[in-house]
Amino acid sequence: MVLSYLVPLPSGFGPFPPAPFAQFRNLILVHMVLSTVIISLQVALVIVYLRIYAATKARFALGILVVMSAFLLQSLFQYPLLLGFVGRYANEFGPYLSTGDLFTIAAYTIFLYLSLD
Repeated sequence: MVLSYLVPLPSGFGPFPPAPFAQFRNLILVHMVLSTVIISLQVALVIVYLRIYAATKARFALGILVVMSAFLLQSLFQYPLLLGFVGRYANEFGPYLSTGDLFTIAAYTIFLYLSLD
């Protein structure tokens, strides 16, 4: 979130939409923070399953590692700051923008907790 204020960008580009979408700035900030939490949980899960695979060489752990890596790449490509740099914005801004992020955070937190046991 702080990075979005520090990065100088040309007008119309950046982590925040141009003037017509200015009223959604706070929603985008919340979405950016929640997306950062999701990415950090995914990185933690990738590290956990990489260690499990290195220790056990279990094919199941390798499968989970591949799936978690795919989810991590998807999250990175949909990261609001990255989308702002290329000048693309989602059109579905609204009150439910962060609802999916909250469920995703809960799911990854539970998955990480169960994986660390």
